[in-house]
Amino acid sequence: MIIVKCSLFMKVILKIGTSVLVNNINGLDLVLMQNLVCEISRVYNQGVQIILITSGAVATGREMVNNLLSRSSFAALGQTKLIKYYYDFFGEQGIQIAQVLLSANSFKNRSRFNLLKETLTQLTDNRIIPIINENDTTVLKDSFGDNDSLAAIISVLVSAQKLVFLTDLDGLYSSDPKTGKNARLIKEVESVDLEIQRMCSKNTSKLGQGGMLSKLKGAKLATTCGIDAFIMSGLNPDNISKLLLNNQPVGTKFTSRKSHLSERKKRLLIGTISESRIIVDQGARKALEDKNSLLAVGLRGIKGDFMKGDFVNIIDKKGEVFAFGVVNYGSKELMPLLSLRDKDEIRRLFRKAVVHIDNLILLKC
Repeated sequence: MIIVKCSLFMKVILKIGTSVLVNNINGLDLVLMQNLVCEISRVYNQGVQIILITSGAVATGREMVNNLLSRSSFAALGQTKLIKYYYDFFGEQGIQIAQVLLSANSFKNRSRFNLLKETLTQLTDNRIIPIINENDTTVLKDSFGDNDSLAAIISVLVSAQKLVFLTDLDGLYSSDPKTGKNARLIKEVESVDLEIQRMCSKNTSKLGQGGMLSKLKGAKLATTCGIDAFIMSGLNPDNISKLLLNNQPVGTKFTSRKSHLSERKKRLLIGTISESRIIVDQGARKALEDKNSLLAVGLRGIKGDFMKGDFVNIIDKKGEVFAFGVVNYGSKELMPLLSLRDKDEIRRLFRKAVVHIDNLILLKC
């Protein structure tokens, strides 16, 4: 078979959550899944490049057996069924798919990073839809935690124009719409700051690992890199064509800013999966925002264990993550400085920057 390479005008990352694909009664909602595939195919046939990030393997596996298996075993069992339905439904539309299972280690090594980028580019250029999920059968501590973070990282990897989270809600609300009568839909967000984060529930999906907070985190990363992000209902499949073909306002839009990140700094985005945090004072935050390195004198706290060369989130005293980067010291090396008060002594003991500006990315705040 000869595959013709096409010239396409837009690349979109679609992330379908477990709460969309799976219901509590019958497992996979095959009617909805097929309708989603039809809408995705409609957009695809208009020339839009699609990369699909799918959840649902673990929940599907749980529905298949009564045994009390591990999460990794449920994932192995459910992934085969999940991808089979995607293969069949897209096949009915005459569209080829490719399964891609990833872990965080896929991004930590430059060669693997470049190979993944080349593979996804080759697939989409040749009109094949990659369907990506985290490889839950092999991940340990290097998990993304949820597919929302994975979707955001993929959007940056391939320089997508849009990142779309399909969920069981119409978008981001001012409060939890499932418990509050006065919750209102937020149609546009220009900055994912603490005020926006406080609007959403900390609850995750009963069937999956994500939640609204994880989507906000993904949206913040995408918009920092010049990618518009959207949260909208996947229970109404025609939302996909409304947004991508008709440019109609659907759900919540997170407006991007212009980005000039180098390929090297884009690789640093893998740090977003880190749970390790360094707390800094306001002076250090201002220094970083003025494009300076993070020095030891600005540290005020440490959360989590990390080693030299690991990725950490950098937060201010209010708890807002405003940057992340690669540290030059491990957490055990840095802990003693928290008890020091003499700045000259701190500078003498910690001559190197804690995070050098070349290894740091500021998030859109």
